[in-house]
Amino acid sequence: MRRRVTTLALALTGTALTGFALPAQAAELTIGYAQAPTSIDPHFHNSGTNSAFARHVFDPLIINENGLRPGLAESWTAVSDTEWELTLRQGVTFHDGSPFTAADVVFTIERLPNVPDSPSSFAASVQAIESLEVVDDHTLRLTTAAPAPTLPNSLSEFVIISDEVGTDAATADYTTGEAMVGTGPYRFVSSRASELYELARNDDYWGGAEPWETVEIRVIESAPARVAALLAGDVDLVERVPAQDVPRLEEDEATATFSGPTNRVVFVSLDVEREAVQADYARDTNGEPLATNPMLDRRVRQALSMAIPRDALIDRALGGDGVETSNLVPPGFLGYDDSIAMPAYDPEGAAALLAEAGYPDGFQITFHASTDRIAYAPEVVQVLAQVWTRIGVETALETMPHSVYIPKTNDFEYAYMLHSWGTASDAGYTLNGIAVTRDAENGRGPSNRGRYSNPEVDALVAEAQTTLDAERREALLHEAMGIVVADYGIIPLYAQKSTWGARSDIAYEPLVSQFTLASRVRPAN
Repeated sequence: MRRRVTTLALALTGTALTGFALPAQAAELTIGYAQAPTSIDPHFHNSGTNSAFARHVFDPLIINENGLRPGLAESWTAVSDTEWELTLRQGVTFHDGSPFTAADVVFTIERLPNVPDSPSSFAASVQAIESLEVVDDHTLRLTTAAPAPTLPNSLSEFVIISDEVGTDAATADYTTGEAMVGTGPYRFVSSRASELYELARNDDYWGGAEPWETVEIRVIESAPARVAALLAGDVDLVERVPAQDVPRLEEDEATATFSGPTNRVVFVSLDVEREAVQADYARDTNGEPLATNPMLDRRVRQALSMAIPRDALIDRALGGDGVETSNLVPPGFLGYDDSIAMPAYDPEGAAALLAEAGYPDGFQITFHASTDRIAYAPEVVQVLAQVWTRIGVETALETMPHSVYIPKTNDFEYAYMLHSWGTASDAGYTLNGIAVTRDAENGRGPSNRGRYSNPEVDALVAEAQTTLDAERREALLHEAMGIVVADYGIIPLYAQKSTWGARSDIAYEPLVSQFTLASRVRPAN
């Protein structure tokens, strides 16, 4: 029987896989992704799958793999409260042979907020930067408008593209592969969008050549099909192995599993802005459109939260692959407030709140989710529909591929949604991404799809993001988190765990980001 490798310690320490001998036959690596990138332009859509794919071809300034370490920036130093100096790595070349310099960093930072039609921008990653000064080809000084204690984390959130290639390139040029020229460990070869992506080793990679001569990423959206492909030997590594399939892979001598905690919280997002909602999404018990959006009443939102048995949800829908959280970040992240109580399961109390809010007979809603971004999403939304229907909120479900879902949620077509968010640094990053008032120009609330808005939260998060004192910053984030959770406009459900399956002769080191990277795969010995 194969043992299950749970990499909790590695996830916390950021230990790298080293010292593996490469078998002669292990020159090719095939990975089964659960979801296709929505775009391979590395700056078009701030999405986990997109960023993971980009990391094969491009590099960030700072690498955040269970902890920060140098990437294209060898060091970063706070010169003053509002000035940072980056020393860039010398001798690095792009795949076309052109040298990497500070000009490429400047070009990238200036491009991030200005990518046309971006559904979820990287602008928040650079919003603190007021000006850039090129000291020399490998030294860059960044000035922030106010103290920015988490700037190094922000600089790890995006990859660097070539000034020379990118100046005249549009998103379409990345789609064709023409502009897919990075400094990363692999060169882009070809793709069939949403199906197959082919990469070749960059033998001149500044971090040392990878063991895999070629990497093929296949999109296999069905979890049973991914597991079957691994068992058949058609792929070498698969992500998002369902809990029910783990024993099968553990018992097979040809396969192994690798599990770890993640930085991702799954939550319910509710439309708390519109006075009236679309007739298709909120109706009375006779199916007639409601005159007023019921989610404008906090009692209704609280009732939905009280109706959810989170422990049973994790046990039954996820097979145990989750951790209860009362916050919008997982336990262990700065800003997680363990004094916020876990919401109590109280269906009788929920029904009473609905009656108090003027809905003694309940009402009908349509709830939306994607099927291929959040693990177990179909099972999770089925549970939500059942428990809400029991308290009088009859819930119909509409699910679809993530590539269809995200554009619609970004256009605010839906009112009741399942979403998730991965925390890159601390709770300030998360609250700025999904809970502060949307302000596209300044990179605030880019993924706040229910348009929750509370000026007090906005002020607390803004202050936290410019507070150097860690204790004070944590207090501000605790206060902001408490307000958001108590408002029930965004309802946290659980923090995800994640499992990968692999051939028994290779090893995989999971990341809390859930990125699936060829660079984390090594021959086992």
